[in-house]
Amino acid sequence: MPKFFQSEIAAFDGDKAEFQNVKFKRNDFTNTSAAEGGGVLEFIPVHIRNPPVIQFVAYIESISDRFGANFSQESPFGRTNPFYIWEGNSREISLNVDIPASGISKALDNLNNLSWLLASLYPSYKDSTNATSVAASPLHRVRYGNLICSSTNNGQGLLCVLQGATVTHDTSHGFIHVNPKNMGSSFANTAGRILTAAKFENHVSENKHFIIPKLMKLSLNLSVVQDHPLGWDFYTGEFRGGRGAPGFPYDLPLVNEAADPPTEIGAGSSTTESPTSTGTAEAGKATKSIMREDTDPAGGSGSDITRGK
Repeated sequence: MPKFFQSEIAAFDGDKAEFQNVKFKRNDFTNTSAAEGGGVLEFIPVHIRNPPVIQFVAYIESISDRFGANFSQESPFGRTNPFYIWEGNSREISLNVDIPASGISKALDNLNNLSWLLASLYPSYKDSTNATSVAASPLHRVRYGNLICSSTNNGQGLLCVLQGATVTHDTSHGFIHVNPKNMGSSFANTAGRILTAAKFENHVSENKHFIIPKLMKLSLNLSVVQDHPLGWDFYTGEFRGGRGAPGFPYDLPLVNEAADPPTEIGAGSSTTESPTSTGTAEAGKATKSIMREDTDPAGGSGSDITRGK
């Protein structure tokens, strides 16, 4: 079949109707409307100058999104439970995607985009002959609707490090054999016509053989690099993403209708604390007090136990 199925054409939101080379970005990393709508899974490797826009029809098998919180523990003498002190957060996404082919055109499209993705896992170099001249580590913007996106710029691709990719060639569904002949002439076979229309005739030799599985499976592990502030303002209770990134993590804004206005402190003015901020401060003081005072079962303080009294 030389053309995409209608469902595949629809997934690309009218941007693609047959096999063609990937498109390239210049000076911006905005996603296509197909990626924004969830029709395709899109990767833009930002460490490459004029990066390619790598796309797969979004036959998503599973998405696992893990939000981690890291704490250090302190266990003072005399306390039954340790103290937990926050150190940082992390986010890891595991993604499993099916990449099916409906015919020669789609099979070539899958192979081309997959080749670009796997090649983009490597860094950029200033000197192509010097292995130590790494100029930029691999970094990608990944977009799949609102489930994998950044809250910045009204939902651009999520900034990620691809920790690796696993490609499984599912042989149980068979293969599509691509063998272009007579490219550039009226006698070209189907593969030859498709490659010529995509302007690959000068890059693929005549009578070359490609064996492409009808189904390939792609597994990815993404480590998210946050590109906007996270956490909460101590005085107002507002999310720190603000207007620049209000929709963490799935692009729906965090609207806090109970937030307090910012406290203004200036010349000739006194500091005023709202009940909410005062309560938060008191909670913080109480926590510090508990951390300082370790009570033993007999009613004495932990400091007495430490001194041996």
